[in-house]
Amino acid sequence: MEQELTYEAAMERLEALAREIEGGNIAIDQLATKLKEAQQLLAFCKEKLTKAEAEVTKLLDADAAE
Repeated sequence: MEQELTYEAAMERLEALAREIEGGNIAIDQLATKLKEAQQLLAFCKEKLTKAEAEVTKLLDADAAE
């Protein structure tokens, strides 16, 4: 994955990939590569969301304990 990829940039790329794939203008040889990239971006986004959720929960729990 790219260095310092942000969630927003990953989502933009995912949306672009989805448009390309849905458009049906991708050669079959490129389709597997595009799908693999999308899979990697999805995993990246999921990890970012999971970490953010854990941090928010931690902050809320700390606030509730005070």
